[in-house]
Amino acid sequence: MGGWMPVAVVKGADGRATALRVCQCEAKMIGGKLEIKKVEGSEKDLPADLIVSAIGQMVDFAGLDEFNNGKGGVSADKNYQVQGKPGVYAGGDVLRPHLLTTAVGHGAIAAEGIDEYLAGHEMGRRPKVDVHVFDLMRKYVEKGIAIDTIKEATRGTDASKGAVHNYDNRSDRYVIAHDELFLGHFQYTPRNKRHITHLNKESALGNFEERLDPLDDKQAVNEAKRCMSCGLCFECDNCVVYCPQTAVYKVKKTEAMTGRYVATDYDKCIGCHICSDVCPTGYIQMGLGE
Repeated sequence: MGGWMPVAVVKGADGRATALRVCQCEAKMIGGKLEIKKVEGSEKDLPADLIVSAIGQMVDFAGLDEFNNGKGGVSADKNYQVQGKPGVYAGGDVLRPHLLTTAVGHGAIAAEGIDEYLAGHEMGRRPKVDVHVFDLMRKYVEKGIAIDTIKEATRGTDASKGAVHNYDNRSDRYVIAHDELFLGHFQYTPRNKRHITHLNKESALGNFEERLDPLDDKQAVNEAKRCMSCGLCFECDNCVVYCPQTAVYKVKKTEAMTGRYVATDYDKCIGCHICSDVCPTGYIQMGLGE
């Protein structure tokens, strides 16, 4: 019932509910604030023998009053450090009611902040697009590949052992849009949708069964395979195969890793953009030192 609001519970002689009294309401923006006003004379009773209050949950601030922001929650910055409370972090519905995965994300980011705080480092600003990204430098350590000290200009270089070639972490700047992908590389693959059980008033009462069924193992794998790895190299070799100057080449196996799979000989590169055009994921960004 849109545009109606509860105003009272009607009780019988035995003290039990017999109806919910509601009235129509109007929402108006007044002085930049949304105000809800009752429509006088619109009240009516909805007969009921059981009324369940399901209007949201509230934070129990017993013993935690100092963290109450006055709006029934806790205020935190983008590192999920509680405002005005250095070293105190929060996450989940205490910040804002949302999904379980949102709360998991809060915890992951807060853990990074706690680590920085305990190390005595100053908190930096988080990127606009907040994601966990591939750490190329860590991969170098895992592979045992040494990176020399950079002593020369790296603009346009492919020879310096101190420079990391053909890798750029762009996730803190923008998202790779669909028009930057080579969609001809991908076939149409339908979604693996989860089954939803729809209820009516008869089947809903007393029904505590799951309504959103999970995907089975095969469906989950097939759904994951639909990922187009936007902005990431998945080693398809298109840039190597289609380069007319043979400027793009595979690096040695001893130096290869995700994000360090191909390199460019800039003495041969003529800037034709073909490698960028045929890249399925929009990983290649043209330009020298941009």
